[in-house]
Amino acid sequence: MPHPHRSAVVGKITHVFTHRFVVETASGAILADLTPRGADQVTIHVGDQVRLEGEMKPSELKVMRFTRGGNSVEIEHKKHDVHGHEHHHAPADPAIVLKAARSAGYEPVGEPRRKPKHFEVLGRRQGEFFELHIELDGHIRKTKPGAGDDHKWQVARDGARAVRSPGC
Repeated sequence: MPHPHRSAVVGKITHVFTHRFVVETASGAILADLTPRGADQVTIHVGDQVRLEGEMKPSELKVMRFTRGGNSVEIEHKKHDVHGHEHHHAPADPAIVLKAARSAGYEPVGEPRRKPKHFEVLGRRQGEFFELHIELDGHIRKTKPGAGDDHKWQVARDGARAVRSPGC
């Protein structure tokens, strides 16, 4: 498994946006991310001279060590799966949400997408696509018509059309 690109920068904080901030270094400005949990561990202010160590992403530095005035704080970042989702979901049964969608008159298309407190399900009713937000207990809390245009459902829509269309 490749190691993430680790970087260390030294500079002055010029802008603060909650848990993200800009550090002006000798090489230019860098956007840095402490995470909300990291922002609870350190207080940052415009004008602070800092040394940051972390994983350099295309858009920002994910700060893993924050040093100011000789004092260092380790910042823990949550682990994510290959889709960028955090691993902190309570156990849930997707069969419950699929049953709820069918009971409401929707035919689920593709696999339900897990979110922390609900599932998103692409459903079809009377030839139209809908995005359903279904809580873990099966309660449908939101329905958005026209989900057929949303790119996040492209694979599910294409699969549904292939099943309905006769072969060539």
